Amino acid sequence: MVMGHSQDSISRPTNEKWVTEEVTLKVLKPSARAVIPMAIFYLIVAVAITWLLIQFYVEVAWGANLLAEIIGDRFPNDTWFWWLLGSVWCLCLLQPLIRLLELKTATYEFTNRRLRYTVGILSRRRDQIELVRVRDLTAFRSLVQRLLGLGTLRMETVDRTHPQFDLIAQKSVYELKDWVHELNASERARLGYREFEGTQGIG
Repeated sequence: MVMGHSQDSISRPTNEKWVTEEVTLKVLKPSARAVIPMAIFYLIVAVAITWLLIQFYVEVAWGANLLAEIIGDRFPNDTWFWWLLGSVWCLCLLQPLIRLLELKTATYEFTNRRLRYTVGILSRRRDQIELVRVRDLTAFRSLVQRLLGLGTLRMETVDRTHPQFDLIAQKSVYELKDWVHELNASERARLGYREFEGTQGIG
């Protein structure tokens, strides 16, 4: 008589694969909402500078005339004020734009053994942190982060190159902390890892 396969016998190969092979479990990216406070700040700065330039137009025009005498015919006599306003707004909006690109190009990839991360806009950097070397996890949310529904997960490790690493602008950060803790515990159990006094800072 042929016996049917039990659920345990079906799931066992998956568990063995988990132990012997490295698999990608989750890929995270920082939320673009994290740039909102910076964008609001620089928007207020741009509006304030614009108001000051209009209020003190006579004084600004006097300075522009001095500059025109130095530069000569190349100075835009008719459009200098609009060039000035445009430069102010471009400089103020450039910082939030750069920050947005940094967030959009950052990637955190969790496998069952390590965290791989990639950061950078033009110059890209890719590195990794072994999960077994994580010694503490802290999830925190500032007031602004709470309003945006975001948080930061801080990982303290015994890795010399990554003594502290932050996963910024993450949604459901408390659930993420618990999930990473489970990964860390599973990897420590797989390797039989034990942390002793004095291991902090070992590369």
